Amino acid sequence: NASKTRDLAAIDRVHDALVTRVPQQGKTAIVHGDYRLDNCMVDDAGNVIAVLDWELCTLGDPMADLGLLMVYWTGPNDEASTSNFATTTAEGFLNRNELAEHYAAVSGRDISQLDYYVSFAYWKLACIIEGVYARYIAGAMGTHDPSSFDAFKTQVEAAAQRAEEVLARLH
Repeated sequence: NASKTRDLAAIDRVHDALVTRVPQQGKTAIVHGDYRLDNCMVDDAGNVIAVLDWELCTLGDPMADLGLLMVYWTGPNDEASTSNFATTTAEGFLNRNELAEHYAAVSGRDISQLDYYVSFAYWKLACIIEGVYARYIAGAMGTHDPSSFDAFKTQVEAAAQRAEEVLARLH
């Protein structure tokens, strides 16, 4: 709890609910930890030729990467995601449902519990942003006007709320 700067009941509620609802784990794989399009290099044909930014990688359930990808991905006609990365809204990109179905078809993995992993991703994102916020207010990132950090607080609260909303869709 070193990065905890305030009481955030939604983060605690989501954590507790996630712990009690962990889906049956599939095969362990390398999990990138921050898998999203802007951490990929693509060639002129649009094929992924490299994945960057591996400092959060671990061994675990690869559905965690798909869950986080869904948080950042906004396809054509999708509700806006938490990201300002609008590339995936362009014509030719899959929407979130199509992307998830394509992942299932290519990987052979069961995506019926995808909402769990999306909720986990929102929760994780809220915790990471809260940690960044904590470092700023502690002065670890230099001297800044404290009011300039308000956006971090808002992002943390929004991600925690979204995690709760997605978690509520689980059966």
